[in-house]
Amino acid sequence: MVYINSYKDQNWLIPQSIKNMIPEGHICFFVEEFVESLDFTNFNLIYAGAGHPAYHPRILMKTIIMGMLSRIRSSRKLASATRESFIFMYLAEKVHPDFRTIARFRKDNSSFVKETFKKTVQLASNYKIIDLSFIGIDGSKVKAYAGKKQYFDKAGLDKLDKAIDKMMDEDIALDELEEHIFGDKEEGITGIDERDLRKIVRENFKNKNKAKLKQKITRAREELEKNDLKKVSLSDPESRVMQHAKRYSEPAYNTQFSVTKNQIIVANDVCQAGHDASQFIPQIKNVKENIKLKKDTKIGVDCGYSDGINIKFAEDEKIDLYVPSRAQAQEFDGKEQSLNHDKYEYDWKKDELIVGKEKFRFRGEYVRKDGKRIFSYYNEKLKKKKDVPFYFRERLRMRDKMREQESKEVYRLRKCTVEPVIGNIKQNLGFREFLLKGLHGTKIEMNLVSIAHNLGKIWKLTQRVSI
Repeated sequence: MVYINSYKDQNWLIPQSIKNMIPEGHICFFVEEFVESLDFTNFNLIYAGAGHPAYHPRILMKTIIMGMLSRIRSSRKLASATRESFIFMYLAEKVHPDFRTIARFRKDNSSFVKETFKKTVQLASNYKIIDLSFIGIDGSKVKAYAGKKQYFDKAGLDKLDKAIDKMMDEDIALDELEEHIFGDKEEGITGIDERDLRKIVRENFKNKNKAKLKQKITRAREELEKNDLKKVSLSDPESRVMQHAKRYSEPAYNTQFSVTKNQIIVANDVCQAGHDASQFIPQIKNVKENIKLKKDTKIGVDCGYSDGINIKFAEDEKIDLYVPSRAQAQEFDGKEQSLNHDKYEYDWKKDELIVGKEKFRFRGEYVRKDGKRIFSYYNEKLKKKKDVPFYFRERLRMRDKMREQESKEVYRLRKCTVEPVIGNIKQNLGFREFLLKGLHGTKIEMNLVSIAHNLGKIWKLTQRVSI
């Protein structure tokens, strides 16, 4: 058997350029070209004056974006990559920023990151590869950097606060402390909560910096009371327990994406709402901030956005919206129809609802506990009422629009626009959990992963040589 010769112990007589060791047409060159086109003049003012010289922000930006494309998001791993990977060595220009520098830059420059995302949208537009004939909007839950075992109600927080105070005030044995804190059961916390609380108490018993945990408890209590929550995360109070599509719940944030027909992200956001209904209007406003829509741009969303106020907004703004009711969504997916949303007719002249063969006359309106306005109609013969949403007329118009075959075809475009983008971000880029905490941090990460996705898509659509 003949093998290819290798040169394990031979030194290079003439050092090679790192650039020559990277495959021609690699996406890192496109990242470099894009980042070096950005305006960094504001950083000159920030870094002016005496002090240790700073790493140029273009180096940090190139490193972070390439990390997103390479499934490397941890600042420690990015710092290591600048010493171990030819690609990162090249982008970092042969310097080695430490992980604290990378983490600090990412955390402290949210506005610059947001503007950089907008630049990717402009870049796609400049290349004339952005197809605005259709925009799909969808949401997806992404796990917060928080564990389920650190979610507590007010009673649990009080117990933990009491334990930390006791540890800080006096030298006390662990078993004596647990007996003092958990001996009485009058506050009625569950067995699971007590087990998790005991674990935190044990972990912090020998920790000298107990004041830091006190600050976490105070912040968590403020979030709990301000938003009238039942439970709050100790590690990330701004996260919320949300249910995923596969029916399991965990601390998470709801991410929103607006995507063109050829899968360019034109807007993104992160919110605390577990439902998508309230996110349509903010997403449209974000889209309009980033790019000018065409008069014939069609926008498709799933039934989670079918709230009447969204349809009313679309009509007022002259947006060509396509959204089925939940009942229609079941029909489109070939499922058994178990819902009866909007299954009635309306006599516009007489202001009467027609349910089957029976007519219901308008009786009044009221506001539900959740703040939603409701119209109430009544049938004297049956002695029954029929409640409908305040914007039920708009919903009926949309229902009739979605019955048309052309509308169904437009709506199906969602499955080949926004859904594959979410799949690419979660599966290919490995973005299944946030590493930063709070809304501020998670929005930075969402802009960064959107930058990475857009650059990858533009790179492919401009027919650059693949790796």
